[in-house]
Amino acid sequence: MQDPVRSAIIDSCIRVTDNGRESVHRSDFYIFTLYNASNHYDQLKLGARSSEEAARWIRCLMESALKSPRKDEHIVACSHRRWQAFRLSRRKSRMHSIDWTLFSSAHNDPMASDVIAPSPWSIFGCKNGLRLFTEANDGGSREKYWDDHPAIMAVGVVDVNSEGVFQTLMSLGQSRSEWDFCLHEGNVVEHLDGHTDIIHKKLRADWLPWGMRKRDLLLRRYWRREDDGTYVILYHSVFHYKCHPERGYIRACLKSNVRCTFC
Repeated sequence: MQDPVRSAIIDSCIRVTDNGRESVHRSDFYIFTLYNASNHYDQLKLGARSSEEAARWIRCLMESALKSPRKDEHIVACSHRRWQAFRLSRRKSRMHSIDWTLFSSAHNDPMASDVIAPSPWSIFGCKNGLRLFTEANDGGSREKYWDDHPAIMAVGVVDVNSEGVFQTLMSLGQSRSEWDFCLHEGNVVEHLDGHTDIIHKKLRADWLPWGMRKRDLLLRRYWRREDDGTYVILYHSVFHYKCHPERGYIRACLKSNVRCTFC
């Protein structure tokens, strides 16, 4: 058994903050920070190469802190081999992050899970293994508009873990053209924090209906990983001073949030 290169005592004063994704030397790491609740300058920033691994560390550390151990218990140590997957930084920075001190999934009401609410969706087709649903008509008398279309949902099963699906959906590189036939090119305009960025997408002209002028999208993208391993990615249209509409393109706009959920 190898001696650890770093060790720390985890007690009830320790908190863990999820900082999301960060690029370090052109590689993506999923960062989380340990800090002392009584002294926020006493902190240690760590990173894992996948969000799954970062989530396991966060959950383990929070469980240890919630047990309120004595000073001689719950010493967390990492061997040199394990430590190679981490990046350590002691520089002071603002933490644009979400505090995962509480376990939302651990406090679910067991009685509520047995209640099945009426579905707001109705299926209207199946294509390429995807079941297609439309927002059900509630029969209300609210006024309809010519561009007031119902929401669409697609549900499918892929033979890959959720981490792989997440990495595929977040990528805007050349590999995306292997499955995303509507995207011509895309890039990140600005990285806001570990969970949020601004992205620009240009759509393929041959994917659009005949005669329609070329379209592009400027989107704010937010992601998170739930305690049960489910990933959520949200998109909505924004304006940004670094990305004005380009000549020859019409800036399309999402009428509402687009949500991608998978587990």
